Amino acid sequence: GRGDQCSICIGFANASGKAIAGVVYRPLSEGGPTWVAGAECEGYKECSLGPSADAKGIRNWNSSGDGDSYGLLTTNGSISPFVEGLLEELDVPRVKSGGAGNKMMMLLQSSIQRDQQMAKTMAAEKKSHDCSNGMGGKLYIQDRGVSRWDTCAAEACLEAFGGRLLKLSTFLEFSGYEPETKPGRDCYTYLASKTNLDFSPGMAMLTKYNSAVNKGAVIEMPSQLGEKVIDVEQVKPYSNLCGLLAFGEEWNTVERRKVLHEALRQAAQRHSPSYD
Repeated sequence: GRGDQCSICIGFANASGKAIAGVVYRPLSEGGPTWVAGAECEGYKECSLGPSADAKGIRNWNSSGDGDSYGLLTTNGSISPFVEGLLEELDVPRVKSGGAGNKMMMLLQSSIQRDQQMAKTMAAEKKSHDCSNGMGGKLYIQDRGVSRWDTCAAEACLEAFGGRLLKLSTFLEFSGYEPETKPGRDCYTYLASKTNLDFSPGMAMLTKYNSAVNKGAVIEMPSQLGEKVIDVEQVKPYSNLCGLLAFGEEWNTVERRKVLHEALRQAAQRHSPSYD
């Protein structure tokens, strides 16, 4: 089975719908449960990702359990032509795994590992800044739908550790260079609502997963399945219809966000994001 990829995600949002705190817990990790918690607004971040702890109280990750230290995290199943093209544009390996919360933790693990390695290298070479070329650290980029409960806690935890989880559509539409976290534009909106607060007419594809047409446990397939959604009433209120882009602190600079934006732009020219 893949129980080690399962996670429990608990996210907290403020009155504006901004994710501000979260906990992601993996109960079936090899060697015992692992977890991450964070609240950037309170200056709090903590995680338990391995058997030993460093001087900062951050538990070190045993890299032997997670393959490459960089790459593009994807679903275990099929990926869209857009993501296939993005793998080529970024020239990174595909890292298959399940669960949005689990993939965020894998991303964070690689980000922390890279930070620890860079700190040791700079100390050994007596450098005061990061002179690396920007590689290292995993990315999680998805043009297919997940839900608000998959991303709220992950977004808050990543921000606490210096990373970001943003809407793919907004990052592509605008330059995406400057770090911003505005619910309703850059980030998803986490508020109770009867309609989807991040809906954009004509962008997302209607699927059996995001369709609002449900009758009990049976999904009634609407005739518009596979077509672009025009009416917000057609989709579930908590479906993430705009894709997502998640990265660690090492990618959260103007220069490296430019690299991401250009790769995304080139991939989108070849195949438009599915947003399904």
